[in-house]
Amino acid sequence: MTFHRISQTFGRGALLVLIALLGAAVDIVQGADLEGRTIADGKPIALVDVVVIRLPGEDIRRGTNSDDAGTFRIEGIPEGRYALLATRIGYATLRDTVTVSAPETRIDLSLVESAILMDAVDVSGDRFAEERQVQTGLVEIDRELLRQLPAIGESDPLRSLQMLPGVQAASDFSSGLYIRGGGPDQTLVMLDGVPIYNPTHAFGFFSTFNTDVVDGITLYKSAYPAKYGGRLGAVVDVRSLDPDAEKVEGEVGIGTVTTHLFLTGPAGRDHRSGWYFGARRTFLEPFLAAARSSDPDIPHYYFYDLNAGYRWSHAGGARTRLTVYNGRDRLRFDLDDDTFARLRWGNTAASVTHTRILATHFLMRARAAVSHYRSTSSFQYLSTPATFENRVLDLSGGVEASWEATPSQRMLAGLELTRYRFDFDQVFNNERQVDYRRTPSDLSGYLQDDWTLGENRLQTGVRTRYFTDGDRFFVEPRLSLSHPLSRYVRIKLAGGLYHQYVQLVSTEGFSAADFYVPIDGSTPPGRSYQATVAVDWDPSPTYQLSAETYYTALRNVVSYDNDATGDNEVITAQDIFVTGGRGWSSGLELFAQRRQGPLTGWIGYTLGWTRRTFRELNEGRPFPPKYDRRHDLSAVMAWKQNTWTYAANFTLGTGQAFTPASALLAIRNPAEDNGQFEVIVLPGERNSARLLPYHRLDVSVSRDFRFFGHPASWMFQIFNLYSRRNEWFVQYNIEHLTTDARIYRMLPVIPSLGMRVEL
Repeated sequence: MTFHRISQTFGRGALLVLIALLGAAVDIVQGADLEGRTIADGKPIALVDVVVIRLPGEDIRRGTNSDDAGTFRIEGIPEGRYALLATRIGYATLRDTVTVSAPETRIDLSLVESAILMDAVDVSGDRFAEERQVQTGLVEIDRELLRQLPAIGESDPLRSLQMLPGVQAASDFSSGLYIRGGGPDQTLVMLDGVPIYNPTHAFGFFSTFNTDVVDGITLYKSAYPAKYGGRLGAVVDVRSLDPDAEKVEGEVGIGTVTTHLFLTGPAGRDHRSGWYFGARRTFLEPFLAAARSSDPDIPHYYFYDLNAGYRWSHAGGARTRLTVYNGRDRLRFDLDDDTFARLRWGNTAASVTHTRILATHFLMRARAAVSHYRSTSSFQYLSTPATFENRVLDLSGGVEASWEATPSQRMLAGLELTRYRFDFDQVFNNERQVDYRRTPSDLSGYLQDDWTLGENRLQTGVRTRYFTDGDRFFVEPRLSLSHPLSRYVRIKLAGGLYHQYVQLVSTEGFSAADFYVPIDGSTPPGRSYQATVAVDWDPSPTYQLSAETYYTALRNVVSYDNDATGDNEVITAQDIFVTGGRGWSSGLELFAQRRQGPLTGWIGYTLGWTRRTFRELNEGRPFPPKYDRRHDLSAVMAWKQNTWTYAANFTLGTGQAFTPASALLAIRNPAEDNGQFEVIVLPGERNSARLLPYHRLDVSVSRDFRFFGHPASWMFQIFNLYSRRNEWFVQYNIEHLTTDARIYRMLPVIPSLGMRVEL
């Protein structure tokens, strides 16, 4: 069956489903509808509880919560006068009255930040919104919390996630995420719905995401819903700020590592539209140049990134949003006249999203997006050049519809088409050795149904995928259930089936040397079955406790073949990877959080196991991958005292697994009587040894003040306070015939200073 025929059949069937469900919704809903937006300072606010109570008598009570665009809708209520309550933690409760008349009544609710609660660290939203969240392993972090966590030079969204249970880092040098036993390529990272490949700066030291323009992060650790797809493990969905449509404002920041600028404001006289612009750049060149005068091996390096967005608000509540990102890294080593290294990598992403209310209960979104990643590594040693280049072009478009079929049932459906282009070139001594090019397409559709059955919530979903490479078609069911055991205790269950085509080939070193290639028709894609069970206990709005256990079974996983060569003119995935692997991961996560008051924070602990099995590796015996972590403990604390804020992070975990040497052999070729020996390292059992346990303490202090009449703050941060030189990886020195390993260590103590000024 051709891609064109499947596209037509799939699209026609999905359209009929949407039309049928829309017709059913129109027939079911009766009475009057109340709709509107929840906003604060002109920006939409999500997860606001909106409740209406009929007056007098209070015999009818209906409620909902606003979505990520700040829109809400309560349908099918009798006409009349109602008391209205809008609540969200961090904002003062809004109380009003509204007269609802058929067919619909519209009202915009403007919330004001609460002076009592706005300094609280809120990870998951208020308790009532959390109860409605049926998803397990779901964490939401807002921009205020991101700014409070200690970091190197500036806060970082992806590094902030590493302080949560079930989420670990590869090293101090990496913002890559190991989530519940999965590798970095098994996590889908998105910016405003656009996939970002290799979302790192400075070899992984910083992530792609500038905190100035980030409004919040949604993390699905596993068993994510049907609206997402393409990865075996987790999803990180980063949202940029909605532009301010009321006034021009911004912020400038100066630090020891980076300098950044952010501006936002209204567009047009009616203030219905808005824009934002953010820029960030390192200014290390003068310091590196000074150091290079005494040590010529010091490299040349800088990175920058730019973010921009524009929002049009049209009549009838329609909105169009444009977001653009561009970032680049440049690194150059000049060892001598004929020996050098050049590394360049970067991302460009853009999306246009149009949201329109087609009926009183039907919301439609259309999106077009592009994501482009390119990395080039050029080396020359004694006049012998080598170049490695990787390019990924991701063009996508799709439509999504959401509607309430009944007052207790919300539906979501969508279609997505993605066209890829993958290129990987390897040139050695001006001779092309590898030329790997693939242009597959991925057609996906999903249907998701959220039911509220009394105090229970049920989310069912299915995602269908057709991938042109290999002519493969898959159906991926998803299920989540939430049931209250008492007023404050809730149990959740979730599971799903997932497939992955895009693979990351990574090294022990920096992320700039990693490259992306797809699984083609020569081998089936990776497959995972996930199941999770969670118990949440919210004894009060201040405290939250949770326990969650998970299990993931993996099939058809691949591992990079270190002996792979580009001898074939046309290479396939079979030539690059060891295929046919199996694996599993399981664990228990414990989480305790204080969400309100001058002292806020959390403690998280993870007990986990991860195993992989390949017939060609480790003599077919199971082994732990390098991201297996038996124990992981993290603690985060923030204390607000008037204009001062003190914060600290502590992390402790099992050391990374590595393969020890069992013996070193010195072999002499009898045909060459030159007295020279070739030393060969014989590896022991794969990843059977461990580095020492990892632990680190970061602290920070900040103070708010006025700078020439503008609100400002300065920050002093210390990364790795007691300078623990954690072990990174090992290497064996073949010049000395010994199995003792040379240990490469991570970062020492690093202080940093910065200042932010609001404009």
